[in-house]
Amino acid sequence: MDDAMRAELEHRLALIEDPGGAEGALPPLPLADLVAAVVGLALITVALLWWAL
Repeated sequence: MDDAMRAELEHRLALIEDPGGAEGALPPLPLADLVAAVVGLALITVALLWWAL
């Protein structure tokens, strides 16, 4: 493991271990991805309910 990767790993582990910090380990999920997931889940739910009738 090279030094840059080791430093990034240590940085992310420190972020995970400190939940009160302002910076997250990963960037926030984009709104478009969140909306697509909710719409997809709703469509799958409706399709399964329709199929079950």
